[in-house]
Amino acid sequence: MASDNSGLIIFLIIIVAIIGIFVYAHISKRVTADKRKALIRAFKAAPAVTKNAPVLVQGPAVSPDVVLPSTGEHVAFYSMFVFSRESAVTDSRSATRIRINGIPLGSDGHRIEGVGGVMFYETSGDFTVEASNTRYLVQPSGVFAYFKSGADLVSGLVEGQFKAAGLPESFFRDAMNIKIAEPALAMLCGFDAPIVTQHTRSYSGSAGRKTTTERTTVSVVMAKSRIDARVHHFVSGFSLPQGVMDLIAKRGIGLPDREEVIVVETFIPLNREVYVFGTFDGDKSIVYTDSTTQLSVSYTDPEGE
Repeated sequence: MASDNSGLIIFLIIIVAIIGIFVYAHISKRVTADKRKALIRAFKAAPAVTKNAPVLVQGPAVSPDVVLPSTGEHVAFYSMFVFSRESAVTDSRSATRIRINGIPLGSDGHRIEGVGGVMFYETSGDFTVEASNTRYLVQPSGVFAYFKSGADLVSGLVEGQFKAAGLPESFFRDAMNIKIAEPALAMLCGFDAPIVTQHTRSYSGSAGRKTTTERTTVSVVMAKSRIDARVHHFVSGFSLPQGVMDLIAKRGIGLPDREEVIVVETFIPLNREVYVFGTFDGDKSIVYTDSTTQLSVSYTDPEGE
């Protein structure tokens, strides 16, 4: 029945659909890859670092020195997704179907009563690259802000529905951050990690109420990027690293022992040499300003990509 489809999965489908439309509408406006390569070639031919103009730098990522939560490696930048392999959302609604003069009574709609599992995105933020004795602050935060502007439009449309249904605001925000990060990382470093999900639904009922539990099983087997990328499979209470445990605890989430946790990450080891192409802001920062130049980081010359 249609009323059975108002659980969290439907909410997330709405979010994905609206953000997908927004992302497509904006990214479809960008110039072709050939145009971007032409900008890179033009800079190489006349390498003047000018305010509000494209710039290409090559050098080691020298800071910050942060610890990768999954392995303890020292890196200059990381972005990571953390998923429970299995999560569940339980909601209930009145099973009463009384009508007086055609008006339904006693049906109080869905109410989310429990959320199990974890799903969030985390990043270390901006980083510094040293090139030609100059340190440039590379600002991935600008790319994320670009996509967040579209996500904020979505939030205004559906966040109230989430709250009314009883979903914790933190869960909603974490889901939105994941949807922001996916296209942002695709632009920044060509990150791609297909997430395969399987949904199941079970029902129970008592005393005029119907309870629905929607379970989602997540699978990620591959991650690729223009910088380092990989997938980890950990087990809580057994192999889950302390750094990941701390990120989960920060969100007030408790995981039962033996629960599988998938961590998908892309990162730059400290002092690893990279190419950065973006816009120079006139104050030693390389930023995202438009869809033509974008902002990208890679281990190889972007002209050849």
